[in-house]
Amino acid sequence: MSKPVRLIDVAQATNTSIKTVSRVLNGHPRVSDETRARVQEKMNELGYQVDVIARSLRTGVDNVIGLVVPKIGDPFFAELVEEIEEEANRRGVGVIVGSTHWELDRENDLVQGFKQRRVAGMIITPQDADYSFMKDTSTPVVFVDRSPRNIKGEVIRVDDKHGAEMATDHLIKHGHKKIAFIGDKLRIKTSKLRFDGFKASMAAAGIPINDDYIINNAENAELAEPFFEELMNLKNPPTAIFCAKSEISIGIVRAMHRTKRTDIAFFSFDDFTMADSLQPAITILDHSPRALGRAAVKRLLERMDGGEAKIGETNLPLKIIERGSGEIKVPSGKARA
Repeated sequence: MSKPVRLIDVAQATNTSIKTVSRVLNGHPRVSDETRARVQEKMNELGYQVDVIARSLRTGVDNVIGLVVPKIGDPFFAELVEEIEEEANRRGVGVIVGSTHWELDRENDLVQGFKQRRVAGMIITPQDADYSFMKDTSTPVVFVDRSPRNIKGEVIRVDDKHGAEMATDHLIKHGHKKIAFIGDKLRIKTSKLRFDGFKASMAAAGIPINDDYIINNAENAELAEPFFEELMNLKNPPTAIFCAKSEISIGIVRAMHRTKRTDIAFFSFDDFTMADSLQPAITILDHSPRALGRAAVKRLLERMDGGEAKIGETNLPLKIIERGSGEIKVPSGKARA
């Protein structure tokens, strides 16, 4: 039986140090692209495999990342989880995923459980839980998509308020004044920020908000569908809809096609499966969960490799992808608010 390939074997074969090979394994930024490619190629050629048990014994922690998200079934978080798993597994690190289902007690239990298990690091999508209990933890933590309460941490997110302003401005520029907003409950920080952005854009344009057009309790696709019909049955229905969450967008678009009301301008904050294949295709704000996941796991792996924490928020860029639904203009005679 052949002996397992060791780090020192890879180092000797590539004329580098064990430390350099280790940095390649952990995705450390202080490795040139040429060296990284050469070491990875030699690892594949020699059949090197990470000895997870040895690493765990050496470091005193489990060689896995604890990942906490609200709901794996949500299209946005499903992609976030997939990206984090792919990147971590590629570097020999496992991932354990826990869903909070929006329950604060469950969120606390998951985080405490990961700490007790001594995971190597955590990526957390925080809700409104009090995270002051994490102030003295030695476990590297990166928060993603939103900021935690009562603790200064490292956060990877987007500017939700500005993104909602971009989306609403886009509809206004296409002639709309009667714009409906459909979002999740305002106790969810991202939902509130997006609603704030919508209101700010409407105010800047001097357009009064019609309370009949505001829905802030559409938690999922199923609940969203009847809300669309309620809006369309109003005496003075909206000519455009801004939907602040991809899972809700699925329900609204489903109702639009079922009732043959695809003449309504529609803008989704997030992308979702088949959104670009519909007729008309759905205009979105590119709030990429994969980009968020990739940035979060990269930073966590750097922290696990001894890098310093970068306390504060890193906002990833947002852009509008025009596909047709958000560019539908106001029907003649219906532009008046």
